[in-house]
Amino acid sequence: MKLRAGIGIATAIALTTIAPTAALAQPGGGRVPMAVCDTTTPLTVLTFNDFHGRLANSSPNTAAWVGTIEEQRAAAGEDNTLLVSAGDSVGATLFASFAQNDEPTIELLNVLDVTASSVGNHEFDQGWPDLRDRIDPGVNFPYLVANVIDNTTGNTILPAYDVVEKNGLRIGIVGGVTQDLASLVSPSGLTGITVKPLVPAVNSVIADLKDGNTANGEADVIIVTVHEGAPVGTQTMAQNVAASPAFADIVNNLDPRAQVVINGHTHQAYAYDAPDGTGTRPLLSAGSYASNVGRVSLKLDATTGATCDHTSTVLPVTTTPVADLVAKYPRVAEAKAIVDDAIAKSNEIGKQVIGTATEAITRGLTGVFGSSGDDRARESTMSNMVAQMFHDVMGKGDKFFIGMQNPGGTRNDFDEGPITYSEAAAILPFANELMTTKLTGAQVKTVLEQQWQRDDKGNIPSRPYLQLGLSSNVTYTYDAALPEGSRITSITVGGKPIVPTKLYTIGSGSFLISGGDNFREVAKGKDALDAGRADLEAWVGWIKDKVTLTPSFAKQAVQVHSTPKTLKLKKKVTFSVGVPQDAVALDTLDFKSFGIANDNVIAWLEVKQRTWWGMGLTPVGFGDVENGQTTMSVRVPGWVKPQKATLVLKAHDSGTTVRIPVTIKKK
Repeated sequence: MKLRAGIGIATAIALTTIAPTAALAQPGGGRVPMAVCDTTTPLTVLTFNDFHGRLANSSPNTAAWVGTIEEQRAAAGEDNTLLVSAGDSVGATLFASFAQNDEPTIELLNVLDVTASSVGNHEFDQGWPDLRDRIDPGVNFPYLVANVIDNTTGNTILPAYDVVEKNGLRIGIVGGVTQDLASLVSPSGLTGITVKPLVPAVNSVIADLKDGNTANGEADVIIVTVHEGAPVGTQTMAQNVAASPAFADIVNNLDPRAQVVINGHTHQAYAYDAPDGTGTRPLLSAGSYASNVGRVSLKLDATTGATCDHTSTVLPVTTTPVADLVAKYPRVAEAKAIVDDAIAKSNEIGKQVIGTATEAITRGLTGVFGSSGDDRARESTMSNMVAQMFHDVMGKGDKFFIGMQNPGGTRNDFDEGPITYSEAAAILPFANELMTTKLTGAQVKTVLEQQWQRDDKGNIPSRPYLQLGLSSNVTYTYDAALPEGSRITSITVGGKPIVPTKLYTIGSGSFLISGGDNFREVAKGKDALDAGRADLEAWVGWIKDKVTLTPSFAKQAVQVHSTPKTLKLKKKVTFSVGVPQDAVALDTLDFKSFGIANDNVIAWLEVKQRTWWGMGLTPVGFGDVENGQTTMSVRVPGWVKPQKATLVLKAHDSGTTVRIPVTIKKK
């Protein structure tokens, strides 16, 4: 029998004032020595989190993941098993689900017979009304959240808890969501509701479930599922407590009477024994994207529900062949049918035209100009365009906002002509979440230096150089002949030289923001935030808004060898532009991507005085370009005043512009 809490009751719980944690310790609230438990009953809690509509027949295989759940159910006994989620089952989904408004994912969740789930931030992707009117009514299990309140009614927007019965015990499941929700969802999507601190709200629910008053619910066993967790699954619990105040609050301040604590949100896999006042309790997170299943095995006192013993682990997906799983388990067969149907329908949707490319937009191409391939060591029109999308979607008009894309995250090209839905999806196939972080100008330089790759052990990987895509407001020069760590010679953001101490907001996918592809400096940023959108959804919307896409052939990264820092009046300075200096960073003035070849470069001096050529500009050099390379000779006229200035190199036909800060001296 399932007893679902009423929303009005949940409200009273969420607003209850709680005592300090130390006062909440109660007999039977934690792990009880086996000798005290005369009669025990088993309970297995299977867990998952951050599923994100991973409907696929490979990487992952959704049916195999469901099969893992079914194997564990069969081993523990269906009557002794719960399946509990920590949220983000929908939103930021694969194309098969995203293209159908996540309806196939909702259907799959119902097949799984989920016992209960906390809400995640992505359940709010289309706003609270969508969660209220479509997602929650569409599932056959309760979504739970103790810490989000309706401003009009004062009630929790959804039940704070649910109670189920197993083997004569009443099991209370309490849900909550990260209190960062307001920063992860569009403000319009949270109109009329308020997010409260997570742990106090959950604690107040537990207090009511244990107060002996049946009017506000009672439970023998308490399970907490919250969409919040540890930042790094490979670290110890103590390390994560030190690194994350939100996780520390869960570990240190959650009511000791919670006997199982399920986490999500951070996409990490871990199974800790956390202190509960009298012993320990399982605290776990099962990773993300249908890659694992969490399992907690409990021995409970048959009379009181107290924990006599417990173990927890995070299980990988089963290696049992899918065909065998389909034949043996009806839920797997249903799940496989849902996935196959979703993929077939999304393939039809994928044929829809969403925009047009005026010219081919490609990744870095290998071999001679115009050949096919994926050269991640070369700047590309496609990675730059994706970075520009990040800038436009998340930058909010900030001209110093930097869009950034790792080349391995850009997986296909656009031919000239119509762009279909599926072609757009092939560019960004990983369903990364859009995120922002803040780096100082000095850190931005370090990120660009990390294009010359080192792994975390200091070794050079098989791809020794990765060329980042950047939004159009960012340009820089480099000299590969210089020592490692000092190859970036100038950076311009928003038309101004980068300021080492200034904070710049970086926008990208979650992979790069978390330091992927050895860009570890990005992960050191401040105030990392989930923008509440999947990259594919944002990408498709951006293309639809643009209607017509035209690639920019203006290079944003240009090699300048022997970069001039000082220019003396009337004295000629010679340096090379676009000439490769080693076998790693090979870019020239011309894109090794479908584009155009340059024929010349004009050098201008931008000074703080009137010139013969207009306010602040005077020509100082010229160079012919052959195969994307040129040697420039620059001479400053004698009438220019000594000052700090900018040497501007403008390439024709691409429009590539290089800005080099210089100091003008008399001699």
